[in-house]
Amino acid sequence: MFQSIELFVDQKIELDNLLNNLVALRYQKVHKSCQPGEFSHRGGILDIYPTDFEHPVRIDIDDDKIKAIASVNIKNGKSIWKHKIVIILPNKRSGKDVFSEDIPLTNFVDLNEGDFVVHNYHGIGRYLGVKEFDIDDKKLKHLMIEYEGGDRLYVPKHDIRLVQKYVSFNKRPPRLYKLGSKEWKRVKQKIQKRIQQLAGELLHTQAMRASLKGYPFAQDVKWQKEFEDGFPFEETPDQLVAMQEVKKDMESIRPMDRLLCGDVG
Repeated sequence: MFQSIELFVDQKIELDNLLNNLVALRYQKVHKSCQPGEFSHRGGILDIYPTDFEHPVRIDIDDDKIKAIASVNIKNGKSIWKHKIVIILPNKRSGKDVFSEDIPLTNFVDLNEGDFVVHNYHGIGRYLGVKEFDIDDKKLKHLMIEYEGGDRLYVPKHDIRLVQKYVSFNKRPPRLYKLGSKEWKRVKQKIQKRIQQLAGELLHTQAMRASLKGYPFAQDVKWQKEFEDGFPFEETPDQLVAMQEVKKDMESIRPMDRLLCGDVG
């Protein structure tokens, strides 16, 4: 089952549970968080270095409540930018490396030569295939990615997590980024700020819904049970559970927030 930890400003938390949850997501407790997949705690400060973040995140906790969240500079500890919400994903880098030496790199890459890809640190490039290099008397395979001006980036297997296939609803091909430029970083920061704004809006909407009082329906009566007993088909266990959960929601004083999907056949 997919697991994550959602943290947002003004959230009430139990610190011990949060620390245990980080360990459950395979994060390692250290004195100072300097590498992705690490976290450190001192007093009311919790530093977490999510595996999909460029910088560690500092959680300021006071009286079991999150007061502030910010990305921080590893070297000086200064705040880079603030967050309203962060989602901590599992540390998939820990444990055994799935890209063992006897498994071809191409087995894990659903890419064709010429496809556009996105590198987390360098932006959009064009995938050119796999190239082998002799390093320390070993033949190691690398992904080849072409950028603006014909520059090439060779990505080793242990960094393949930083590369993903480019997906767009626009038929027009994307522009290649230039290696070493700061443009991609600016684009990422702009998108990240917009995502934070959207997350804040969603949290605000959800909080408003939770504070509203809905219309509680009465519990089932005798005639309704008789009506249901006349249903000519036998319900599946999942259907029975879904109906009971929907009824329970309808009887609550809170507005119902549920999506019920059915698969035909």
